[in-house]
Amino acid sequence: MAVLIIITASIGFSWRSQSIDLNALTLATVQQGPLNTQVSGYGELRSKYTRFLTANHQAQVEQVVLRPGARVTKDDVILRLSNPSLEQRLNRARLALARQRANFEALKLAQQSEQLTAQGNLTLLKSELAGAKLRAQAEGQLIAEGIVSMLDHKRSQLRVAQLSERVALSEQQMQQMQALHQKRLDVESELVEEFSLAFASAQADVDKLQVRAGINGMLQQLQVEQGQSVQVGAPLAVVGSEHELLADLLVNERDASQIVVGQQAIIDTFTDTVAAQVSRIDPIVRDGRVAIELELAADLPSNARPALTIEGEIITDTLEHARHLRRPSYVDAEQRRPLFIVDPAANQLVQAELEFGKLAGDSIELRSALPAGTQVVISDMGEYMHLQKLTTVSH
Repeated sequence: MAVLIIITASIGFSWRSQSIDLNALTLATVQQGPLNTQVSGYGELRSKYTRFLTANHQAQVEQVVLRPGARVTKDDVILRLSNPSLEQRLNRARLALARQRANFEALKLAQQSEQLTAQGNLTLLKSELAGAKLRAQAEGQLIAEGIVSMLDHKRSQLRVAQLSERVALSEQQMQQMQALHQKRLDVESELVEEFSLAFASAQADVDKLQVRAGINGMLQQLQVEQGQSVQVGAPLAVVGSEHELLADLLVNERDASQIVVGQQAIIDTFTDTVAAQVSRIDPIVRDGRVAIELELAADLPSNARPALTIEGEIITDTLEHARHLRRPSYVDAEQRRPLFIVDPAANQLVQAELEFGKLAGDSIELRSALPAGTQVVISDMGEYMHLQKLTTVSH
């Protein structure tokens, strides 16, 4: 009996002696109003437009001009390759094109000469015809006077008729010759075009030995070294846009169900933030996380670049009249946890089990019916959780 009294007295003394300095605790005040619930994640920035450069022909790397991290324009040369067979093919195509063009010009000159000769003969015939007509006309006036016989006049008329037929035939031959010449020129012109295309193709293959960026941006990867031989289709480099970026955010699988395309988000680059919008949700779960693709706003932070590590928050819902408070580090969404509530009238901390809802950045929804303005201890109170009340003191 005496032992029981001593134990009871000891417990009573211990209960009365439990006090804590309120100023040493971290408190959060219950607030009520609109609350944007959010899903947080981490990830990195990625180029919106990417160009993979590959080898079009077997070649050897002669020179590495630029290294990863270099800012490039679409015409900047990244690598110089060599392939002697392509150079030889280009030279052969150049000579073949030159020969065909020379043949075409020679044909044009020959046709022009032939047409000039034919035109000269036609002109001579027309001149003879004109003279014959004048003679026949004059003789027709002199027949009545007996100066020219009817026979001579008939002969002159016959010559006019013969020359007229020859002129008409010559003109027809002239037209046919011009049409024939044009056909031959068309054929030769098509051959010139064929050789031009072959030369252009050979030139393009040689030009591709100068590996260019193709887009404005940043050289992100370089997969060959100087002196290396590469096969057709071998990867050479990767260039990505620098100012048009996407964000890949990894979120917990359990939170991904709250996310839909079109939701707004905030991306933190650790020097600044930028607005974003959910544009795609990866259907595959990897290591318990889902990749969310975000389209970034036009005005990017100064340090934004491809492969930059980021954090982000996606706004999944807006609760118009929610109670909420700063989230304790040991509390997660959709949990019930015992915490101490400040009772200023009694100078006490009273333990109560609180129900929490959705996360909202640094805040969390409070579903328990605590009035706005109530202060809750969010410090780690693990050593006091066996007590229902604590006396508060202020120093």
